[in-house]
Amino acid sequence: GYLVMGAASKFVASTTTYPLQVIKARLQQRSQVVELSEAGEIVVTKREYSGVLDCVGKISRNEGFGGFFKGCLTNAIRVAPSAAITFV
Repeated sequence: GYLVMGAASKFVASTTTYPLQVIKARLQQRSQVVELSEAGEIVVTKREYSGVLDCVGKISRNEGFGGFFKGCLTNAIRVAPSAAITFV
């Protein structure tokens, strides 16, 4: 009983707040990315997002609603067992 309630509550909480985690993670990425091109040249790419609203707009436009939940199931599977044990 308590194990299931603990896991279910954490699953609901993490799924509800996951879009905010995605936005936060995308904004925290490096402002400049240095990569090596196929030709062997160094390429510097500038920041992808200029702010929170820009990030939300680009995610929804380029990836759709599901873009806010990329990795959500994996995260829920990771955190639910510990929450279930803690709840007991």
